[in-house]
Amino acid sequence: LFSLSRTYQSEQLFQDNEFTLKMKKAIDQSPTLPPQRGSVACAGVFGSNAQMACDKLLPLSQIHYVTGFRSVFDAVESGECQFGVLPIENSSNGSVKEVYDLLEERKCYIVRGTRLWISHDLLVKKGTKLEDIHTIISHPQALGQCSHFLDKLEGVELRSYDNTARAAQLVAASDDPGVAAIAAPQCADLYNLSPLLRNIQNSDNNYTRFICISKDFHVYPGANKISVVTTASHAPGGLGTLLTKFANIGVNLTKLESRPIVGHNFEF
Repeated sequence: LFSLSRTYQSEQLFQDNEFTLKMKKAIDQSPTLPPQRGSVACAGVFGSNAQMACDKLLPLSQIHYVTGFRSVFDAVESGECQFGVLPIENSSNGSVKEVYDLLEERKCYIVRGTRLWISHDLLVKKGTKLEDIHTIISHPQALGQCSHFLDKLEGVELRSYDNTARAAQLVAASDDPGVAAIAAPQCADLYNLSPLLRNIQNSDNNYTRFICISKDFHVYPGANKISVVTTASHAPGGLGTLLTKFANIGVNLTKLESRPIVGHNFEF
């Protein structure tokens, strides 16, 4: 009861705080429709799942392909691109931790989001058989999403790469028929590879959530979620006290992500 009273008291005392005023301004100044076009940074090359997320979120956009998630943030912060599209969570392999850390580190805002069904194929050079393969290349998330299949293979090296489509591109350029890639089905035609095995992901219910970031704070029509970065006190009940504040104002939390605090031993 006391906690609820303090919450309502704070709401009345600080209803015109910096964040509230910034939110109201963003709502008033944001376009009446979500953007359909613009320059958008995307990690990888044509054929990646991130590229498909770009097409879904910003169907008329001009995509700039970059190397790695950090480069997506660089492009947005520098003004080279208006938006950036990144994966943040997979339904079977969990959070993309690098993206969470970059969201805390950089000054960007999540302005939109979507989810895609993800299918993974084992792509090889034409004529290659399963017993010929000695190395499989893909993004760590894709390797994790296909772990049940990969665990059954013997004597095969798993090599991490920064992007699934770039892994397919690398296999296509290789002279070694024993190198394979795990990538989206469309990469087979794009890079002249053969799908040796299809749908090798652990679960058919395999979805990845993608976010669209911007250095400008926008609240587009239909927005019904907010993501915040905060720190609970490092004391007994610290997290409970923080979560109670959300409950008191009727906010449903759909996900909590705990990340290490740099410079503090085992504090999150």
